[in-house]
Amino acid sequence: MHRLKIALICILTAGISLFAASYRFGDSAHAIGMLNMKGGKVRHPFMLKSGRDDYTLIMTGIVLPPVQGDVRVALEGQPAMRYSIYNSEPIVKLDIHRQPGFNGEILNDVRGRDRLALWVVMQPQTEDSLLRDEVTGKPGKKSSGEGPHGERPLSLNFYADDSGNKLLGIPVVFADLHSEGGSHGTRH
Repeated sequence: MHRLKIALICILTAGISLFAASYRFGDSAHAIGMLNMKGGKVRHPFMLKSGRDDYTLIMTGIVLPPVQGDVRVALEGQPAMRYSIYNSEPIVKLDIHRQPGFNGEILNDVRGRDRLALWVVMQPQTEDSLLRDEVTGKPGKKSSGEGPHGERPLSLNFYADDSGNKLLGIPVVFADLHSEGGSHGTRH
């Protein structure tokens, strides 16, 4: 009887773990990137289910030398979004990895081999949200829909603050996740 209980617990645990690993929430997505002087690399875009009231992007990455200095982070393109960016700082600082500071839209004193973890909370921009923002005075940025060649797709971009050189761009794709394969772009 004891072996049967252990076997059932193991099967139940494995089933729950498989379900949790395969299910993707449509209102959040994660992407991994590498910032470098050649425009960076990203494994896959952020994949989100369209039609939500708000979304969360989680970006983790590493900075490759010789990148150093301040880095500006911006959500740019269409559809227009209201957004806020948060630096994911550890609760307990063990000083295992150096953590650049974050102020508004600038990562301060970024150095090669730094590890980044940012959260971007965004809401679709509507006329009502623009009016509420002006009336309440709540801080919030609006994604710019204009680029050098007019309208462009939404992406989370990282720029060297001193030169304006693009260090990384991560596309944000809105789709029906059931047909696209989840919030990581494709099935792993």
